[in-house]
Amino acid sequence: MSDDNWPTPLPRPGDDDDPGTEAGVFAVFAPPDDPPAAAPLETDEPSEAAAASATDEPSEAAATSEPDEPSDTGALGAEPSGAGLSVRSGPPAASGVGTALIGDGGADRVVGSRRRIGPLSWIGAVLLGVWLVAMPLTSSVTEMRQNTQIIVMVLAVLGVNIATGYGGMISLGHGVFVAVGAFAAAYAVDDLALPWAISILAGAAFAGVIGALVGLPALRIKGIHLALVTLGLAIVFQPLAKRVPAFSGGVSGRAVGAELVPPSWFGTSRWAEGLYRYLICLAVVALAMWLTHNLINSRPGRAMRAVRDNDTASAVYGVNLVASRVSTFAMSASLAGLAGALGIVLVPFTSQESYPFQESLVLYATAVLGGLGSLWGSVLGVAIREVFSRIGELLGGVSGLGPLGEFLRLLDEEQFVFGVLLVALTFVFPRGLIGLFNRRRDAPAPPSDQNLKRA
Repeated sequence: MSDDNWPTPLPRPGDDDDPGTEAGVFAVFAPPDDPPAAAPLETDEPSEAAAASATDEPSEAAATSEPDEPSDTGALGAEPSGAGLSVRSGPPAASGVGTALIGDGGADRVVGSRRRIGPLSWIGAVLLGVWLVAMPLTSSVTEMRQNTQIIVMVLAVLGVNIATGYGGMISLGHGVFVAVGAFAAAYAVDDLALPWAISILAGAAFAGVIGALVGLPALRIKGIHLALVTLGLAIVFQPLAKRVPAFSGGVSGRAVGAELVPPSWFGTSRWAEGLYRYLICLAVVALAMWLTHNLINSRPGRAMRAVRDNDTASAVYGVNLVASRVSTFAMSASLAGLAGALGIVLVPFTSQESYPFQESLVLYATAVLGGLGSLWGSVLGVAIREVFSRIGELLGGVSGLGPLGEFLRLLDEEQFVFGVLLVALTFVFPRGLIGLFNRRRDAPAPPSDQNLKRA
């Protein structure tokens, strides 16, 4: 076969945004057509495949070269210019890990995609579980409410992570969706007299609808231009909300008159009411993260990541770009709106003054700090922000150290601590702190007896 008969491969999507993304994300969209047969290398002796083709029975290699279904571990790839390396789609190599790469020497190696849970991951999970159990038992009512607000904020950061880390669309305006969810939940439970459970879902759903409308510009623009559009939305939200007093309460804000009363067997004290709200918020956050995890690992989730990596290749493989981008933005906005609705459960008051455009920038920075493209990166980003803020408060109270004491007083400012933390960790961990916990193992494959002729 001449070189002109070989098809031109599509460009291989990059996976630098998410170290945990499988190399075979495109394989699920591959058409079931038989792949073109590779021309054998010219040798003095006929190959085993050629000898088998002369008989009535097909060879084992030919039988296995036509899979019934596309493999999830296959990849769509092309040989980088001048690199002398190509990607072989289909089943994994003998080691069963990752995608086989074929080099100049004919030997295969495998890019590993299997994750290994390290000791830091176990330690972090244990510490998080202990804190979730011990926090309500050792906190006052006010402290419990503040810590619950931190847990709820994980959903808002997760919404940014879905849009940017998994969808590849930079959003600097997710604080708007948090506010919309809060206003919608307050309107539903007060003006419409709906139950609290339905009002919380209504706040998330309404924020999702607004997010789908905002996601429409993502069909035409991307990158920094989309970021500017979302930032502009965050800037105009406050003056716009003041002009809609029936929904947002206007300048003075909106107080929620409906009360969330725990059952009689739960208790009637203020601490029991705070614990009841804490358990509700914790259950909703855990359920939302579980549903998000399942959606990301489903076929629509793989389509979302494929569009992020290479929208042109995704369209060729049959992915609906319009539906994927709009649904991604709607999903991310729903998570942010759910965080706002749960905020109403904790504090029955909301105002447009609570959602300046800087809040949207903080949400985005927190997602980057924890690690984009990872659900647990959102949790880690919120946790490390709060931990360092508490440390800054302790160090800010130290006195009698002269010029050093003056500097330590700056650590009492939460914004200063978060800014310094963001600048420092961006240089040390460019992929976010989640990179400390994600371990990827590369497994070498034995030399292959079958080599493909490259174009």
